[in-house]
Amino acid sequence: MRRICDVAQARSIVDDDYRRLLAVRTGLRQFERWSADQAAAQGLTATQHQLLLAIRGHEEEQGPTIGEIADYLLIRHHSAVELIDRTERIGLIGRARDTTDRRVVRLRLEPRGAAILESLTSAHLEELQRLKPLFETLIVALAGQEAVN
Repeated sequence: MRRICDVAQARSIVDDDYRRLLAVRTGLRQFERWSADQAAAQGLTATQHQLLLAIRGHEEEQGPTIGEIADYLLIRHHSAVELIDRTERIGLIGRARDTTDRRVVRLRLEPRGAAILESLTSAHLEELQRLKPLFETLIVALAGQEAVN
């Protein structure tokens, strides 16, 4: 990651830069709030929703490890364990031993968790489609800014 002072010295910041950054951050925060509300309507926290998505979106068929979940969610291992424990208790996910290394625990969605995630994902894809013009405008504006520099 570049340090803040390195970025500021890279070029002159103009008023439009602040407006674009405000629009991006506001849009992202609104999406996050909307997403949390959608999860709550299904009886989940936003982090539980992210957990379900991390399990389903993981590339390996056996499912992610607890460490991989911690990495996806940007949380510490012990926090991931607590989240997994809570989510397993309500029947949304399960654990299984890795087929090749019995020391490794893999996570999987239970049918109820998969159904909730599918519903949430459908709503999220619709919302992202609705937000597409905002992001396209921001990308065009950013591309224009790069051309100036």
